[in-house]
Amino acid sequence: MRRVATAALLLGISLAPQASQAVAQGEGGRYYPETGHSLGASFIEFYDSLGGTEILGYPISEPFVDPLSGWLIQYTENARMELVPSRQEGESRPRLSSLGEALGGWEPPLEAPGGIFGSSANCRFYSESHHNVCYAFLDFYESHGGPAAFGYPISEFTLEAGRIVQYFQAFRFDWHPEDPGGGRVRLARLGRAHFERLGYDLELLRPRRPDDLSAFVVTELRLNASLMVPVAPSAGSQTVFLAARDQTLGPVARAAVMLVAHFPNGDRTLVMPLTDDRGVSRLTLTYEGVPPGSTVDLEFWVVYGELQAVTRDSFRIWW
Repeated sequence: MRRVATAALLLGISLAPQASQAVAQGEGGRYYPETGHSLGASFIEFYDSLGGTEILGYPISEPFVDPLSGWLIQYTENARMELVPSRQEGESRPRLSSLGEALGGWEPPLEAPGGIFGSSANCRFYSESHHNVCYAFLDFYESHGGPAAFGYPISEFTLEAGRIVQYFQAFRFDWHPEDPGGGRVRLARLGRAHFERLGYDLELLRPRRPDDLSAFVVTELRLNASLMVPVAPSAGSQTVFLAARDQTLGPVARAAVMLVAHFPNGDRTLVMPLTDDRGVSRLTLTYEGVPPGSTVDLEFWVVYGELQAVTRDSFRIWW
């Protein structure tokens, strides 16, 4: 990483920090650069009231009309919001879809409190669904809104793919004891799983840039390296290419690029040109006296603002 910082200094560039944040987007919507989607204006207040990104995760689609129900819906990482017409109130109101139930999390209700864990001060039995919530799951559940946010429990603790989980009407809690940061209870990414289960067009998940490009923030560097030829002679040249894309797969211009070429007789470090408007940097590397049969490994280090990334490629010396 010290090499990357040196490359930026050598190029004499000043790149603004790429702070990650949601920004206003058209028609009262709110754009999230983390996933390249805008939260629909009809869902913003509801989304915020449930805890925003901490509970629902980032939006992973734009709002769209569900062909099955005719309702406006929008998927987030952990949930699905839907705008449901209300006959009594004469207007549509947002609510969460019951993804926990839709994805098969329901278990037969218990006849009485306790179940396999027995009665405990660390458990609470919900008579509305006849299931318990216990220990860390109970602490998280009650401190983040309880039934109003997650719906009622529809299963007990269970093992799924080797992990302890519990299903609620709209969510699934996952237990991550390996997390040293204290975030041991996490919400499962049910949004995409349900989206794919219903067979919607995957194009709806494609990240987008905001209408106001001045508000766009690059939050991720996606790199791709390529070579002019896969094999080369022991003395000659090789042209290398580095393409930098953002989280929406759009080009990242003016990113600093450094190449570290690992030859059998030693390493060479070269500063490549800044990426152009297509997000591409190109360099011709000359060399001589490399033994046939050798492999030249290449590392491409890229810096853009506070973002840093690396990708690798290689070519063979054949004759």
